[in-house]
Amino acid sequence: MNPLIVLRRVFRHLGWPGVLGVALALLAIAVTLSVVQAKTTRLAELKRESVSLKTRIEQAAKSGIPETGSQAELAQFYDFFAGAHLTEWLNKLYAAAAAQKLVLEQGEYRITPDKSGKLARYQITLPVKGSYLQIRQFVAQALADVPVAALEDINFKRETIGTTQLEARIKFTLFLGADSVGAN
Repeated sequence: MNPLIVLRRVFRHLGWPGVLGVALALLAIAVTLSVVQAKTTRLAELKRESVSLKTRIEQAAKSGIPETGSQAELAQFYDFFAGAHLTEWLNKLYAAAAAQKLVLEQGEYRITPDKSGKLARYQITLPVKGSYLQIRQFVAQALADVPVAALEDINFKRETIGTTQLEARIKFTLFLGADSVGAN
C-alpha cells in the first residue's frame, strides 16, 4: 500500500489531537534517546571517576604524603628555604627600602616555628613614611629580591588630604628553614 494513503487513514481516524499526540510521543522518544541517554552515560562515568578519586584520596591520607609528590620533591621544597640566612634576607629588604629613599623606623619582629619543625615564620612589621609610589615600589622590589617573603598586610594612613606623604604599616612574613634562623 502507498504510505501516503496510510497516513491519510491514520489522520482521519486520529484527527488533529491524535496526530499531535503521536508526534509529541515520537519527539519525546527522540529526546530521550539523544539527550537523556548521553547524560546518563556521562553521569555513570563521573560516578566511576568519583569513586576512583575517593580511593586515591584515602590512600594518600594513609601514606601521610601528598600523592602527587615524592619525598625527594618535598625535601627539595624545604631545601629552598634553608638556602640563605635571615641576615641576608633582611639586608635585601633594607636595601630595597634604601633604593626608594625610605627610612625604616623601628619595627616589630617575631619568629614562629612551623608545626612541621622544618620551617619558621619570621614576621616583620615595619612603619614607613613616604609617597604612595615609593612605598609601592619598595614592596614590589622587596618581594622580587626576597623570594621567601610574603606581603601579609599593608595599611595606609594620611594626616591630611592635601599631603603627599603617607604613613604605612607593612607586614612581611619571611619563610625560613628552621636551622637558618638559629644560625643568626
